[in-house]
Amino acid sequence: MATNGNIVIIGCGISGIAAAHKLLKNGFRNVKVLEATARSGGRIKTGRLGDALVEIGANWIHGPSEENPVFCLARQYELLEPKALTPENQAIDVGGHPHWIPNFFSSSGQKLNTEDVFPAQEVFAELLDEISEFQNQKGEPCASVGEFIRLKVKEGEAEKWKYIDPATRSLYLCVISNMLKVECCVNGAHSLDEVGLGAYGQYKTLPGQDCTFPDGFEGLVKNLMSELPDGLVTYNCPVRCVHWSDAEKNKTSAVVECENGERIPADHIIVTVPLGYLKRHHSTLFRPPLPLHKLHTIQRLGFGTNNKIFVEFDAPWYGHLLCGWIAGHESEYMETLSELEVMRDVTQVIRRFT
Repeated sequence: MATNGNIVIIGCGISGIAAAHKLLKNGFRNVKVLEATARSGGRIKTGRLGDALVEIGANWIHGPSEENPVFCLARQYELLEPKALTPENQAIDVGGHPHWIPNFFSSSGQKLNTEDVFPAQEVFAELLDEISEFQNQKGEPCASVGEFIRLKVKEGEAEKWKYIDPATRSLYLCVISNMLKVECCVNGAHSLDEVGLGAYGQYKTLPGQDCTFPDGFEGLVKNLMSELPDGLVTYNCPVRCVHWSDAEKNKTSAVVECENGERIPADHIIVTVPLGYLKRHHSTLFRPPLPLHKLHTIQRLGFGTNNKIFVEFDAPWYGHLLCGWIAGHESEYMETLSELEVMRDVTQVIRRFT
């Protein structure tokens, strides 16, 4: 590929920024990035609530170790705390799940003994390990992770738990139901019925205890952007249509048409917009339409909803800002509520469990 071609990157999130860096590093000079909003970084966004930094978007470096390019960049820019840089921290194998404090509460606010819930947690962990192995097998007994877990738990009830008293069995089922919701949050899915059984184990987990950026995740974006030439990114420039086959004029391979009417010729176009945007706008974003195999891929790929709730009181009793996570259909329902309703419900939950 000639390095003098015109290349347009649509989107200045972390993917678009990485693409620009890669191209410039390999000698391409005619590179332009178009960003629909007034900022770069996409879902990496750090904000402030009072004196506290809050990560509105991406929160952690998952698997901070040598194989993780985000970790390597953060280390290069000196954005991490010393503990995250230690060989010991990089060697911790968490299996893709952070080490949470194992506190379980009943819906009435009663704290449960760890020993009472551990057997159910152990069963759930074993099932996830078993599910991860299906990526190496040809046959799958079920279509989804959720269906497989329900089947195995039902079998476990009949065999392993048949001599357990009803109250304990009910507790185990409640714990597993809770773990299913947690796994939905981890996977970003509405339900584990939407997560393919064979595909579950394809996600590669890296060693290292998850870490955060003391001064905000956006510091990574700012450092990366500082290394790009001035004028490379055009902000507030939404794209109306990508004309990727212009057989009539045949001057260039493609033309990017912007909402402001500007038409930018391009030999190559890299589209880094979110999957949700592609699902909603692919029919008008590309002319001619994308090939069927690409459309089918866009339609079949899924994503759920993860939301954060930040809580700050006038007279805090905890000394720091509280952040809660909500995922799945419940997360979308929360989005329909007013801020006052969310504040009321969250306050009730905090009072019940503290």
